Amino acid sequence: MNNRLPLLLGLAVLLQGCSIEPFVLAPDPELPSSYRKASPDEPNNVDVRWWRVYRDPVLDYLVEGVLERNPYTQFGELHVAEGQAGVLSTRADLFPNLNFGASRDESHTSTNTPLGELLQQGTIAGQSNRITTNTAWQIDLWGRIAQSVELAKAKLGVAEATRRSVALVLAREVAVAYWQFRAAEADHALLEQIRAERAEAVRLIGMRLDTGLNTEQDLLEAKVRLARVEAEMHEAVVKRDMNEQELAILMVVDVKDFRVPSPPEYALPEIPTVAPGLPATILSRRPDLMDSSERLRALIAQERIAETAFYPSISLTSRYGFASQDLSDLTKHASREFSFVPISLNLPIFDAGRNRANLEAARLRYQQHVNVHKVNILIALRQVDDGLTQVQAARERLSILDEALEASQRRADVAAARYAVGQSNYLEVTRAQDNSLSLQRRQVRSRIDGLMAATMLMEALGGGWNESLEGGQTVAGTE
Repeated sequence: MNNRLPLLLGLAVLLQGCSIEPFVLAPDPELPSSYRKASPDEPNNVDVRWWRVYRDPVLDYLVEGVLERNPYTQFGELHVAEGQAGVLSTRADLFPNLNFGASRDESHTSTNTPLGELLQQGTIAGQSNRITTNTAWQIDLWGRIAQSVELAKAKLGVAEATRRSVALVLAREVAVAYWQFRAAEADHALLEQIRAERAEAVRLIGMRLDTGLNTEQDLLEAKVRLARVEAEMHEAVVKRDMNEQELAILMVVDVKDFRVPSPPEYALPEIPTVAPGLPATILSRRPDLMDSSERLRALIAQERIAETAFYPSISLTSRYGFASQDLSDLTKHASREFSFVPISLNLPIFDAGRNRANLEAARLRYQQHVNVHKVNILIALRQVDDGLTQVQAARERLSILDEALEASQRRADVAAARYAVGQSNYLEVTRAQDNSLSLQRRQVRSRIDGLMAATMLMEALGGGWNESLEGGQTVAGTE
């Protein structure tokens, strides 16, 4: 009979294993070989400090200051540290546990119990001292603990993805607020120049009014145009201050004590040239896809843990120590006590379908997230492709505006010259100047739009691109 026990146990395990359908992993989603507007000949260099592609020291200072000081950055780092602790804690289950215990107790039996009557109204009284070491080890024969470690690592991966996402979002918010600040600042500088010109026009028209070279209508028109540009200057100051305050909040400093450094000869940088590498490489760096991938990894581990519930758990336990009534005898050889259980086996026989339902639920959760992961990849591809389109469109639009502005300025110069010699009226001059001003402001706005589109593209890529110092070309990439 005893010889048949191992055979029966092995047969039970085999039958349990055969009753479980094999778990099939979903194939990896297919990705296109390249983006439509990419430059495939560029190497895929990496630079996680993507904001440095603009070569703007003020932006570098702001982004790196925010990443160092903002509480959300610290939250992400603490989240990762928690995940690392979870991995170490789970991995410890792979090894035996050794515990030490010590106790001293006194006992006295009641005389008014069956035992007391058996002792003929006598009692058992005494004390005992005990020190023991207990060892327990669960043998991970089916991989349950190993898969639990894998699950903990996946949770750590999710925490790391969260940390990267927080850093990426903070850097993007700083860059966007900074470009909006620079846009308002550039607009204000342009309007200030125009204001000086229009104030001078009011003065000259007032002088020419007495000689009959201008009319009262010309003077009123000049004053209206001066008032309009002063109102727009005020709006630009408000926008600039609001974006400066937003940067101060991101930097976690007092708004009253914070000012964005403004070099005296500051000029807006050029819109970066975008040359991304292969999407399969780039998309894996996006924090949201890292998060989605790690969650898939966690669901696979959960499914495999659910499978191990069908198999027996095997553990080894032992206890060794000393016990005696007197402390002086505690460590003597005769005071030894020990027990050893070479194998403790627990085999599930009947659970009313609980384990099978848990396994099915784990597989369904995995299948659901596979579809979510595919959708996330499609969204990422669309965002990158849209970003490439927007950056390219901004560069082309800026080139067209440069040509239009040059022609408009020549037209304004001609109109001013004709007006000076009395060959045209003031209305022609104002129209030409207003058209030139509008194009100048659109040019600034278009450059800012291109810089912001490049920033959003960097976020869509999960980082930035490393700029070659020799060739001056930029390459999509991130950590």
